[in-house]
Amino acid sequence: MTAYKKSTWAVFAIVLAFAAFLRVQQIDIQWLTDDEWHAVYKATSGVSYGDIATAVGVADFSIPQTLLYKWLAAHGGVDELGMRLPMLAAGLLLVAGGGWWAWRNFGAAAGLGFMSLLAISPLLVNYSRNARPYALTVLLAWGALLALARWRRQCQWRWAWGYAASASLACWLHMAVAPFVLAPLAWIAMGDAWQAWKTRNWAILRPSCLLGLGMAAAVALLAGLPMLMNTATLSTRMGKDLPTLATWIGVWFCWLGVDSRLLMLLCVLLALPGALALYRRRADVFGLACAGVLATLAAIYCSRPAWVQNPLTFGRYLLPVLPPLLLCVTLGTQRLLERWLAKLPVVQARVAWALVFTVLAGLLLADGPALELLERPNNFTLHSWHQFDYRVRHNPVRTLLNDLPESPFWRRLAELPPGSVRLAVAGHGLESFTLADARWQRIHRQPLWSAQRTGYCGKPPYWGETDPASGFLLKNAVSLADPASLRRAAIDYVVFDRWAGNRPETEIDACIARFAREYGAPEYEDANVAAFRLTPAP
Repeated sequence: MTAYKKSTWAVFAIVLAFAAFLRVQQIDIQWLTDDEWHAVYKATSGVSYGDIATAVGVADFSIPQTLLYKWLAAHGGVDELGMRLPMLAAGLLLVAGGGWWAWRNFGAAAGLGFMSLLAISPLLVNYSRNARPYALTVLLAWGALLALARWRRQCQWRWAWGYAASASLACWLHMAVAPFVLAPLAWIAMGDAWQAWKTRNWAILRPSCLLGLGMAAAVALLAGLPMLMNTATLSTRMGKDLPTLATWIGVWFCWLGVDSRLLMLLCVLLALPGALALYRRRADVFGLACAGVLATLAAIYCSRPAWVQNPLTFGRYLLPVLPPLLLCVTLGTQRLLERWLAKLPVVQARVAWALVFTVLAGLLLADGPALELLERPNNFTLHSWHQFDYRVRHNPVRTLLNDLPESPFWRRLAELPPGSVRLAVAGHGLESFTLADARWQRIHRQPLWSAQRTGYCGKPPYWGETDPASGFLLKNAVSLADPASLRRAAIDYVVFDRWAGNRPETEIDACIARFAREYGAPEYEDANVAAFRLTPAP
């Protein structure tokens, strides 16, 4: 192996290691938030495996993901990390596999550059850490599309089976990806039909028809049947919203993970010649991807899913667009530099390319949420404070939480060394906009646990909580009804937050009164919080 190949493989390993770091850092302390709860509540609702396999929820849950969680909960239990591990593995496979594929098709420089953009993409990092199926569906969707393209070139049925398995599982995980993975096969079948009609050789149609019929049966059974059996429920999520001009503008910031208009426009301009380079080198993949994207857009405008006017939701429906977009940015950068680099000696050209791309990746990394996400401790990297919109001024969750009254208690904690006290906070819901701690933790820098009120006060169950007896063993939660759990987590303060999002928490006073009877008066109390010290002050 030459020195160049050795150094290239070393850079490949370094980029993959950095991708892993961004995806695993502090993952063990992340609270379950927002849509991560959907599968939990369905799995703990007392329904059978068969009921889950044939259901569609008002609160969207992934059928195979929920079945897996129910099985794990019944066979030893599952915690937050266990719920997220499949997505974490899929996210890293996308980085490694995408870089390797680009390397083989466009050269080592393009492969490493593309791999770097996949590694640092805020949206891909987020969904690799999130207990939702999006990281898996992107990986499977592109595995399916590349297998389909290879089947077309080589006519080997093993690639058709690979496409069928990947596409079927992707649709089962999340039906929104169906247009992207099924339209390319329909496009191929239409092309075959045209050739068959011109030549009157109808045997041309046989392979694509056989594959199409098999896919139709698999998707109808796995994803179509539950939708057909739950049309009333499905109607509550469809026919609601449409993308607007603001959606179309905002989604580019979402995909590219930046706040700067200038940086977003630069990447889009770089992607234009990159798209031409992709078309010239792999017209088959380019065409199939375009068919999938157009079909997905058509499905969005016909079905009008709820909340699709938000750039994040719209971008999530079109999430398979993100890898080829980043590849086009890479190829466009390479094409822009190729005339200049051609005048340099080989070694200098390689060094110059590496420096230019390092600067571009550094700008993208610095302009996105990465620096905030690396703050320690941070229990809320998945919180919509960071993820709803990467344009800080356009993020309504930040506006909402910044308008909340701030208790002086958080500033008092900030006077202590970071990480020196452990807090359990009660008084929030499952939606991240009710978790103002994403703001307060940036002030006090202390680790947090979710204080579960279920079984202790008020009317259980509370949203954003679950019973350990259900098999969901949340490591980042403690139960107020179980003093032993407070001791095991070595909690120093139990803090009751009187605000849930933008409204006062109406039932919290009863919890505060009971806790005061059992543990004594709070060490600090005002109109916003009541904080009880459980351990002696240092």
